Amino acid sequence: MFKSEDFELSLEKQLKLRVIDDDIDNCNDIDTLKQSLKEVTAMLMKYQHLLNVTLTAHIAQECKNLLEKGLEETS
Repeated sequence: MFKSEDFELSLEKQLKLRVIDDDIDNCNDIDTLKQSLKEVTAMLMKYQHLLNVTLTAHIAQECKNLLEKGLEETS
């Protein structure tokens, strides 16, 4: 489903990640880091949920299309 290059970030995203990494490395406020970690974790879980919903709907539609195509061929 995925190609190896799908896992490679663009240069723009690599730069953004580097800036974020630098901000994290320079942060000494533990409460801020804890809050940021909680927010990032919540966002990750929401993205995982959205991806799951999208893939489930896509697979269901593909199955429906295959069934309809099979029925048309047998008619």
